[in-house]
Amino acid sequence: MVPLINTKMKTFQLGALKYTVSMVILVFGLASCRQIQNTSPKETQTKAEIYDSYISELHARGQFNGNALIIENGKIVYQGAFGLANYEPIDSLKLNGVFRLGSVSKQFTAMGIMILKEAGKLTYEQDIRAFLPELPYQGITIRHLLNHTSGLPDYSRIMDQHWKNDLAYDDPERFISGNEDVLQMLCEYKPPVHFKPGEKWEYSNTGYNLLATLISRVSAMPFNAFMQEKVFGPAKMSNACVYQYMPGFDDKMPNRVFGFGTKFNGNDKFSTDAHYLNNAKGEGGVYATLEDLTKWDRVLYTDLLVSKQTMEEAFTPGILNNGNRTDYGLGWFISKSPNGKKVVKHKGGWAGFLTNIYREIEEENCIITLTNNNSRYFNIEEGLIDILHNKPPRYPKIFIADVFGKKVQDEGIVAAIAYYKKLKAEQFDNYVFNEYELNFLGYELLEDKKVNEALAVFKLNKEAYPNSANVYDSYGDALLEKGDTVNALINFKKVKALDAEFFGIHEKIEKYASPKNSQ
Repeated sequence: MVPLINTKMKTFQLGALKYTVSMVILVFGLASCRQIQNTSPKETQTKAEIYDSYISELHARGQFNGNALIIENGKIVYQGAFGLANYEPIDSLKLNGVFRLGSVSKQFTAMGIMILKEAGKLTYEQDIRAFLPELPYQGITIRHLLNHTSGLPDYSRIMDQHWKNDLAYDDPERFISGNEDVLQMLCEYKPPVHFKPGEKWEYSNTGYNLLATLISRVSAMPFNAFMQEKVFGPAKMSNACVYQYMPGFDDKMPNRVFGFGTKFNGNDKFSTDAHYLNNAKGEGGVYATLEDLTKWDRVLYTDLLVSKQTMEEAFTPGILNNGNRTDYGLGWFISKSPNGKKVVKHKGGWAGFLTNIYREIEEENCIITLTNNNSRYFNIEEGLIDILHNKPPRYPKIFIADVFGKKVQDEGIVAAIAYYKKLKAEQFDNYVFNEYELNFLGYELLEDKKVNEALAVFKLNKEAYPNSANVYDSYGDALLEKGDTVNALINFKKVKALDAEFFGIHEKIEKYASPKNSQ
C-alpha cells in the first residue's frame, strides 16, 4: 500500500479558462444530505464558480474523487476533475479520463434493443427464448428484461458459488471471458425465479446481461462491435467502448481511470479495479469520458439513433400485470425535477466506480458525476441539483466509520470510542450513525488483523443495536479470529434466535458445535 499524499492537484474549466489549484485532502467519510449553514452562494459568484466551490468542498471533505459536468439549457456550464485517476503510480484525474460506467451502461444496452426493434429484428413482447432457447425460464419477454420485471435471480450469486470459487475474486485465472459463461451457469444450475414475469419490479443485472447476449445473437455481431457500429460511432463518442477487461495499464486506453479504495486509517490505498465478473456485459461494461456522455445526452434529443417516438417510450414507466406503474422505463429511472418536470436518470456502481447521469429532458439540463475511489456517497448530485435550481446546496453527511477509523489509527480504540460517543451525543445530525457503519469498520479492522479493536467496535454495535441478528454474527466472526469458538458459538446461536433464516447461520452453528471445534 502507498500512503496518501497530503496535497492533490485539481483541474477544472470555467468557460475557456483552465486553472490548477492545490487541494488539501481531509479523509472523512453518506446515506443522506443535509443543509449546512453558511453555504449560500456569494452574490458575486458565477454559476460555474458556485458549482466549482461546492465540488471543491466535497473533495476537501473526502467526499468526491472524480469528474463532473453540468449542462444547463443545452450548454456546458461547468466541468471539473478532482483527485486521483490511479494511486500506483500516482496519477491525477484529467477531464479526458475514461471511467467504467457500471449500471449507467444499461441505457446503452436498452438503446441497442431499440435499434433492433426499429430495424424489425425483434419486438418488445417476444419471448426471450425465441433468441435464447437454452434458457430454462418460461414466459419472460424482452420488455420484462428492459423494465426489470422478469423475476430472474441475480446471476452473480450462482457465479460466486460455482465459478472457480477456490480462487480470489480478483485473480485473473478466475476471470470470465464474457456473457456466454453467465448463460452457461444459468442453464446448468437453473436458479429459480423470484416471482412470475410482470408481477413485481425488481432490479435485475441478469436481465440486462441477457439483453446484451440477445443483441449479439440477433445481430450476429459481438456485443462490443454492435455498440461501436450502431451507437458509439454514430454518436461520435470517440472514447466510449464496451471494454474487454485487462488488469493494469492498457496502451489501447491510455486515459483509463482505475478503481481504488482507502483503508480505515485514511491513508493507505488498495486496488478495487479487478473483479472476475468485469467481462460481463449489458448490465455494465461500458467505459466513457465526460465528453462522450455529453454527446450521448445531446444525441438523445435527436432521431440519429432511433426515432423520437421510440425514445419517448424509453422514458415511459413500465406497467406491472396489475396495471400499476413502476418508476423505470427502458434503461432509465424516471422521476420529477424540483420544478415538477420529467427527469430520466441512472446510477452505476462497480469495482470502485460510482457514476451518475441525471437529465431534466424538458429543460435540457444534465448532471454527470463519475468517481473511482470506492465512494459510498451515492447522492452527491443532490447538492448540484440544488445549485441548478438556484438553491443553497445540500452537503452529504459524513460517514462516522471514516472518522472513527482514523481516530483508531491515530489515538487507539479507547480514545476512538470516546470520540464516537461524543460526536453521537453532540453532532448527531452531521454524521451517518447506523449499524452498517460500525459493522463496516469492524470488518476493515479485522482485515487489518486488528482483532481486539474489531471486537470492541462490534461490541459497541451490539450495545447500540441489540435486536439485530447481524451484529451478533459479526461479533462471532471476530471471536473466531481471536480463537474463542465457545463464545463465537454463543453469538451464532443468538443470531439464529433473532433470525432463523439468517444466511449461513445453520452451517456455522453445526460447524462450531461439533466437539472438534468446541475445545
